[in-house]
Amino acid sequence: MVTSQFSMQACSGSREEALVLLNSFLPKAGKSYAEKRNFDLGSGQHKHVSQLSAYIKRRVITEEEVLRKVLSAHSLNAAGKFIDEIFWRTYFKGWLESRPHIWAQYCTDVQHLTHDLQTQSGLRDRWAAACLGETGIDCFDAWAKELVETGYLHNHARMWFASIWVYTLQLPWQLGAEFFLRHLLDGDAASNTLSWRWVVGLHSVGKTYLARAENIKRFTNGRFAPKGLAKVARPLNNTASTMAPKMIDPPNRYLDGHKTGFLLHSEDLNIAHLTHHSDCIASAVYRPVDTDTMLVSSPKLLEFNNATLDAAAKHWKPNLLNCCDVTNPEGILSWALENKLEQIVTPYAAVGNTSQMLEKCKHLLSNHGVQLTQVMREYDIVSWPYATKGFLKFREKIPKILTSLSMI
Repeated sequence: MVTSQFSMQACSGSREEALVLLNSFLPKAGKSYAEKRNFDLGSGQHKHVSQLSAYIKRRVITEEEVLRKVLSAHSLNAAGKFIDEIFWRTYFKGWLESRPHIWAQYCTDVQHLTHDLQTQSGLRDRWAAACLGETGIDCFDAWAKELVETGYLHNHARMWFASIWVYTLQLPWQLGAEFFLRHLLDGDAASNTLSWRWVVGLHSVGKTYLARAENIKRFTNGRFAPKGLAKVARPLNNTASTMAPKMIDPPNRYLDGHKTGFLLHSEDLNIAHLTHHSDCIASAVYRPVDTDTMLVSSPKLLEFNNATLDAAAKHWKPNLLNCCDVTNPEGILSWALENKLEQIVTPYAAVGNTSQMLEKCKHLLSNHGVQLTQVMREYDIVSWPYATKGFLKFREKIPKILTSLSMI
């Protein structure tokens, strides 16, 4: 798996658009999806998948909403493949949440490799050729250009791409994962990092994924028949820490009767579960900006992020009083002090960049007597504890999870 099986073509970022896409896809979520989901028909032709992943990643609509809709139209068995894909993202998030050191090691690796790109011309040239789609491998080059132009790749293409990047082009997987994160509209820390680790034999230890020409030819309807692909996919050495999984800590308790500010961020833009808190006196929208580095997010990704934030702020405007924008932890602290806040409440952010920002924010705020309260969804509370081993073990628990959430 390299992220989830959804696709993304539209770019308004609104909840209304997401619901239209969901309703139009519902008839296909059963047998049609199971039979056709693996075919990559090319840019603009990804009609056998839902086009929902960029919305689900930001929870413009939630996994729970999608599952309820699908199960209202299909049985659990009939829609099993599609439901599995929703839960792949859930599984990856839960798995990484208890192993944040994996994300920390990945970030450290990218920093070191960024330095290598600046100092090693051979590596930089091969990396640039791969990112620009100038390797001479027709399918790989087409996918690189599609990703940059559209912010999307079909799931099967992501797997092939990752395998070719590592085993044929002999490039570090971390730079490939970073290339995806800088362009994919639906990319998130857990799904992306762990999927690349899966391809190179670090997630399911020793089990790798090898892109094969005959498989590519079959599932692209003969559009590509690449030559010269690697014949062997040896697992990489696991250089990440072997620390044991940690318990997922419950967030701080919401403090009633305190001067409260609400912080909206793009990890969870559906705040229906928070609107019952009526003592918020100020609101802020977190809009991160890229740091000064050669690895920056694509304009298309930045545009979509801002579009979804704008759409969410408009949709939830009655609940967002005295709203302003903030771009970093220091700006959040200034906003809190200006409004004399005692507490900031925000949706829970799983391991990733936003989570790191909130952790820094938590320490800054606590020094000034302000509590940061992250509110975790029931869906995550129920699902994540089962993400302890491989996906097959997790999948066995899907009926139990659905029952706990009163979906079946």
